Amino acid sequence: MLKLSRFEGNPIIRPRSYRPWESKATFNPAAFDDGETVHILYRAVDQNGVSRLGYARSHDGTTVDHRSPSPILEPSAEWEQFGCEDPRITRLDGVHYVTYTAYSRRGPRIALASTTDFKRYQKHGLIGPDREDKDCVVFPERIRNQIVILHRLNGRIQIAYFDNLDSLVNSQEFWRDYVQHFDDYEVIRSKFPWEERKVGTGPPPIKTQKGWLLIYHGVSINNTYRTGALLLDLNDPTKVLGRTSEPIFEPTEDFEKQGVVPKVVFPDGTVVRDGTLYLYYGGADRVCCVATTSLDELLNEVAGN
Repeated sequence: MLKLSRFEGNPIIRPRSYRPWESKATFNPAAFDDGETVHILYRAVDQNGVSRLGYARSHDGTTVDHRSPSPILEPSAEWEQFGCEDPRITRLDGVHYVTYTAYSRRGPRIALASTTDFKRYQKHGLIGPDREDKDCVVFPERIRNQIVILHRLNGRIQIAYFDNLDSLVNSQEFWRDYVQHFDDYEVIRSKFPWEERKVGTGPPPIKTQKGWLLIYHGVSINNTYRTGALLLDLNDPTKVLGRTSEPIFEPTEDFEKQGVVPKVVFPDGTVVRDGTLYLYYGGADRVCCVATTSLDELLNEVAGN
């Protein structure tokens, strides 16, 4: 089974004690490559356990050239009073959409923000059902002229389709019907021992000639987080064309095995440069790291399963 290679300079982002908003942990990085710069959004936690989103950038994909002195997104409403967590970035119709987990007394919900320049951000509010929901990603193009998202409910990866941004943002009637027919929208559930407890999406899907490549995480009974990969049909992403039976990445380093939550590699972002896939991940819920592999080799591995 193919395994990803760690960047030898990991971690690339660590907590900064002199910035209170990110003094405890900085992890679970999303990423977007505009061709010159890799833009990174990461989850930052203060000493009270409240999460905000920070910004960093890199020109080579591994060396961080700049980090924001203050958070770019932070709690501003009751539904995210305890934190903005675990971002993902998708460019769709000329806009960068940032999905993230909003945490409050009601538990985790999925939320949406957007930006065109990674400087100014607009929050669009909650976009999922009024129940525990996480790990939302947006496909980077419309499928059959619809906006498509993946998210995690009840430990499974689910799919949902929307006609436009307004129907995604103002979707409570849709979700009330959706949860009544929950099984109709399932993409995958736990299948192998390394993901027996639950599965969830990682970064947004990558379009390839073989299908949509989806990196995802799986959690074992002993709460070890590992990484796998799927291939989904380009025209019908409910069809799974291939799936790794063994993890392609798992915690082995001290900064992955020891931290705020031990034994975690949590994939949140990817970019592809010159045929190399860069995977941005959180180590033990404390630091941001990078691993790489050949995109073609990974596709062949997934398609062969």
